[in-house]
Amino acid sequence: MARTEGRQHSDAARSHQTRERILRAAVDCLIEDGYAATSIGAIQARAEVSRGALLHQYPNKAHLLVDAVRHLTDQQMREAADNAETKATEEDWTDMLWRSFATPLFGAVLELWVAARTDTELREALLRHQRELHDNIRATLVSNAEGAPENLDTVFEMTLTYFRGLALTTILSTNHRDKLLADWRRTVHALLTTAITR
Repeated sequence: MARTEGRQHSDAARSHQTRERILRAAVDCLIEDGYAATSIGAIQARAEVSRGALLHQYPNKAHLLVDAVRHLTDQQMREAADNAETKATEEDWTDMLWRSFATPLFGAVLELWVAARTDTELREALLRHQRELHDNIRATLVSNAEGAPENLDTVFEMTLTYFRGLALTTILSTNHRDKLLADWRRTVHALLTTAITR
């Protein structure tokens, strides 16, 4: 019995390691080669696993790529939460949120967004992931905010939209990025402060 349990544990550990390699390889392919060139074969070669092992984990390309982005996004969110102050100010959460956009992972997500325009299956999987991510970020924000003003949700949605646009424009140029970030922090502070003092 103990030998069987040990073998099952070993199999589970190998399966987890294989999955990790596949997910990392998928994101690297998206970032470096783009969606069109990110085939199952390309991911398999980069991950250095057999085709059978990859298809056992992920028989569908769309779900593989979305799960790869979800996996790394979850890692980033955990790291950001670990590094955040116990009680976050508006500057803290805007900085934390911006860091999630200012990484190579945003390029991978952008590749998926563009491809999802004409790929229904990918779009449905990506929408589910984006809703989960949105809800998780908002829950973290609310849990760290004492006496949250009634316009917090609106400011949060505005910040998400602003940061998506800023991350997109900084792909071409970072000339005005720091000033725009500073301007937005001041705007957020003014919006939330005004709501609290009304």
